[in-house]
Amino acid sequence: MTSFTFYGITEDRPSARWKALFDSVWPAYRAWYLRDGDQARPDLRTAESRLREHMPELVPTWQRLVDLAGGDETAARMLTLWNPPRFLPGCSQVALRAPEPALLRNYDYGLELFECVHSSTRYGSRRVIGTSDCLWGLLDGMNDDGLAVSLAFGGRPGDGDGFAAPLVVRFLLEVAGDVPEALRRLETIPVSMYYNLTMVDAKGTAVTAYVGPGMAPEVTEDPIATNHRGRQPEFPDHARRFRSVERQDLLTGAVDQGGDVEEIAEAMLGQGVFSGDYDNAFGTLYTAVYRPLRGEVEYRWRSRSWTRTFTSTEEMIIVTLDDPTPDPVDLRPDRGSASDPENPATESAGAEPPRIATVAELSATARGAVRDLAQSPDPAAFSALIDLSTEVGEALGTSARLLAEQNSWARVAEIADVSRQAAWQRWR
Repeated sequence: MTSFTFYGITEDRPSARWKALFDSVWPAYRAWYLRDGDQARPDLRTAESRLREHMPELVPTWQRLVDLAGGDETAARMLTLWNPPRFLPGCSQVALRAPEPALLRNYDYGLELFECVHSSTRYGSRRVIGTSDCLWGLLDGMNDDGLAVSLAFGGRPGDGDGFAAPLVVRFLLEVAGDVPEALRRLETIPVSMYYNLTMVDAKGTAVTAYVGPGMAPEVTEDPIATNHRGRQPEFPDHARRFRSVERQDLLTGAVDQGGDVEEIAEAMLGQGVFSGDYDNAFGTLYTAVYRPLRGEVEYRWRSRSWTRTFTSTEEMIIVTLDDPTPDPVDLRPDRGSASDPENPATESAGAEPPRIATVAELSATARGAVRDLAQSPDPAAFSALIDLSTEVGEALGTSARLLAEQNSWARVAEIADVSRQAAWQRWR
């Protein structure tokens, strides 16, 4: 069973608690931010100017974060979240207007890339609670005026000049008290990738805004959003791979039948919407239920729940992702079944099974072959080594994914002496 510790951190302005989080996760974030090379990311002057232009209300907090990060220039650039590397979480979202306003969402992603932090802050005039990402962004959240917002990948590939969606969610909750105001502010914010932002407020106003680089937000009153634009996917292969239409249809049916918050929450954890495909970064890590009139968010799993409010003190819980069985999406090649006569794993009951070489024996054989090729003056030997280097690179990925399947990505990272995030990004 896969478990993780979920931390509830309460800190009005970034201070010691944020610094501890930064020290813990910065090596992994730095590797992610620079994964395409330093030149692929904007320089500090550009990134800072864009933040000042589009989100001036966040600049004092950003400056404090940079100070806490020791003035590290790479951290300062990353924390603007202007033109970051691409990342594609799954997710399902439902905004209910009645019998009480509520925002429900499944966060579907890889555990190795999850910060595991619920954050309660007061950066400006509003207290904001939500699920932390990118050190000060939010995957979903709510402010004390009753506005709740969550994000889901919108299904269209590509990116452009803009901010990462988690910082956009943070910004809207800092500056807007209701949905109309959030939409007005959203029109001024460039977003780096394509997302569905679903939101609801204390009055029961609910919308989904489809946003992306170089476009004005497309706003619809549809209260259900998954991982495609509107109701007809622009990219059917992506939608099919992640069952985006199927999840949207199941949730639409539950809403059309008059489901209340409890019934929709059960549907979010039910067959067809919940995803157990943790190995391929498409597992449901939590279901969040935001209730603006109560000022609370309830995180749900099949085995437990956890409620946080604007006045909750710090605590932590251990969560077990104990049911990965519903509707896994197997992205690996078909490996055959045990009853397949062409499957080499199928053997007659009375046959003597062949002896399998040990890892040490296989390693010694491979090393010997490589050494012999390296010492040969034959041009074909050099060519063979080049071919082998490519094959070894592919084999590393295969071996890493198999090890993660049988153990965890944490174990892969331990053996490779890298962070879990770096291992997942390299070999997934």
